[in-house]
Amino acid sequence: MLVIAHNMLGIFTIILGVIISFIAWHGISKNANHYSYLKGKAISFFILCASILDLLQLLSYSANNPTDTSWIMYWMIACIVWACALLYTIRLTLTTPRPADTFLFYTASLLLIGLLTGLLTNFSFTFDKFDTLPSFLHIDNTNHPLVTSTLLIAISIHSISLIILRRNFSQYITGDYIQIALLFGILSNLAYLSDVSIQTNMFAHLCKCFAYYFVLRAVFKFVIKHPYEQLLLFKEQLEQLAVNNAELYKKSEQQRNLLEDTLSKIGTIISSQLNVKDTLDAIADMVTDLMHSRQSLIGLLCTNQTHLQVVATYGINTPPTCIPLNHCLRGQVIEQNIALSINDLSQHPDIQKPQLIFSSIQSMICAPLIHDGEVIGIIEAYSSDLNAFNESDLRFLTALGRHAGTAIASAMLFEKTKLHLEEEKFLSEISQTTSTTIDTNTIIEHCTSHVMKALNADVAVGMLIDADKKNFTIISSINFNYKLVKMNLDSYPALAPLLETFRPCITAANTFAPFAELYDQNASRYMMVLPIAVEENLLGLILLGWQHFIAPERLNRISFAFLMSQQIALGLEKAHLYNQIKLMALSDSLTGLANRRNFDMFLTIELKRAASLKRPLSLIMLDLDKFKRYNDSYGHVTGDKLLSQLGQILQYNVRNIDLPARYGGEEFSIILPECSSNEAKSLGEKLRQIIESESFPDDAGTTTAKITASLGIATYDPAVSAIPPSREKITELADKALYQAKKEGRNRVITSIIIS
Repeated sequence: MLVIAHNMLGIFTIILGVIISFIAWHGISKNANHYSYLKGKAISFFILCASILDLLQLLSYSANNPTDTSWIMYWMIACIVWACALLYTIRLTLTTPRPADTFLFYTASLLLIGLLTGLLTNFSFTFDKFDTLPSFLHIDNTNHPLVTSTLLIAISIHSISLIILRRNFSQYITGDYIQIALLFGILSNLAYLSDVSIQTNMFAHLCKCFAYYFVLRAVFKFVIKHPYEQLLLFKEQLEQLAVNNAELYKKSEQQRNLLEDTLSKIGTIISSQLNVKDTLDAIADMVTDLMHSRQSLIGLLCTNQTHLQVVATYGINTPPTCIPLNHCLRGQVIEQNIALSINDLSQHPDIQKPQLIFSSIQSMICAPLIHDGEVIGIIEAYSSDLNAFNESDLRFLTALGRHAGTAIASAMLFEKTKLHLEEEKFLSEISQTTSTTIDTNTIIEHCTSHVMKALNADVAVGMLIDADKKNFTIISSINFNYKLVKMNLDSYPALAPLLETFRPCITAANTFAPFAELYDQNASRYMMVLPIAVEENLLGLILLGWQHFIAPERLNRISFAFLMSQQIALGLEKAHLYNQIKLMALSDSLTGLANRRNFDMFLTIELKRAASLKRPLSLIMLDLDKFKRYNDSYGHVTGDKLLSQLGQILQYNVRNIDLPARYGGEEFSIILPECSSNEAKSLGEKLRQIIESESFPDDAGTTTAKITASLGIATYDPAVSAIPPSREKITELADKALYQAKKEGRNRVITSIIIS
């Protein structure tokens, strides 16, 4: 009966072993991590070997022939293989084995090697039967030292496996089941050490069955249950991730809509609201709204980058005019080029913040304004709540700072360009005034009006200096009702040193007392002194005043004022020289044209003027073809009549600002201010055709004689060369062009190279 029960338990154990091996072998995916895959294969291999040995032991045992003890060999090897299965499985699944665990593992390995060596030495067998068996197997197999050693070593290996497992329990998914299996294995081997026969020890067989059962549960949990639980957990995580993604998507949609709305507003500002002040105010308002704050501030870096100039605020009663960069949040933002925030300003008393009347600031956020990769300023928002700003606000304000920086830079560039265009417009008006008249009073009167408009002044007085260099005659006054005809420098001692610099300057209004009396209480109380001088020769003076408030940047236009004063001075000098020339009667008596001396002075002045105003100047040299033959044919008296008639032709066919002159003999010259090479060539060709078609006096007293002229042109273009040529150089070039015209057959116009 015991044998039948033993066989039934043995068959049950073998079935459990095969099931464990099958599940472990096919249940571990190759996609699993290395240690899990290795653990499953190790359990499968060792348990399968133990099951096969158990089957061989069951088949070898014969109750009718108790002397046949070959089954003991299979039973002992099965015990060792079973112990190895659990030991190596536990060992191989350790990701970070401890030194003590390694020592225990190698100790158990040595015990196994020793036992296997003993078995191989004492036994010689095949899978079918033993050829020779030691005599102890026929006497008492259960008490033989080799059997006892096998059981003790198996118990020792199970104990070592249990120790390793207990020390590293957290690393094992199925540690609880394996522990129970090891305990049942130890109990089974201890039962086999008792006096009861190995083959009929039912308690030992039951313990072995339980050991296999719990190993089966461990394999089931590891291969099937745990992956399923992980799959469920993964499913829950995916569901939670989907919920989180939905929330994030919703938030991102809100952020995207907010960003699109913001960029749309900034785009609108860039395209339609290019006034700097309006742009800055609109951005400050937008930042306050988007950051859900109550106040905001925009500061731009000054030229030396030591402080920020506050250019726009929102919700701040008394904003500061400038903010230093040392030891403050703004300095860190500019230096690191990132947005920063402080959610509790009470912890940072050194941070400068606006002072509010009805509330206090608890949090602030600051981001750089960036244009073309360069920081041009900062933008800040303030809140009365603690922890008002988060990482999302930092990222959003950073993006806003980049677009806002571009909008501000565009507005500033537009205003700067607009200002330059206005300056060019007024310079052109002054140039036109000085080039169309030689009356000094008219020049100072018109130019005073131009200068006042160009600098947005409210009051202007223009005056010319008298011959004594001490008194000024007031020529023009705009919005100046003070009864003053003459101004003596001795009466205004603070004004005289300013005139000696010969450069425009800003000074207090009381420098010229009549101006100070015109100012109201809210006026800036500044005035500009604009000396009109050429090479430290004072010709006149323009005084400008502002009766109302004016922004400081409007006063910082000294360079432009100096350009206007220089242009006016050149116009006045030209008028003075022209009048002097008229007084000195510097004209040719035969032709009525300017003589050589007049020509030399006028050309010198016009070359200076052309270089200063960066305007072209052309010179025409004209020579009559074969004039000697004309004199020889008709006489010198008739020749003089021809020259007089030619002088009239030149006078009537040039502009008012041009100067035709008799250069010498039959050679004439024409100075053409504000005239390019092409324009000069057109005029030269016109004159050549008129002369060719004109009839001149002959010796019979009629006008049937004909003559032609050759013309050479030289042009100075400031766009090609900033340095003007000398009077001799430009005359030489025009003469060379004239010689070339003669050489090529006469009666033609040749243009020389542009002076460079």
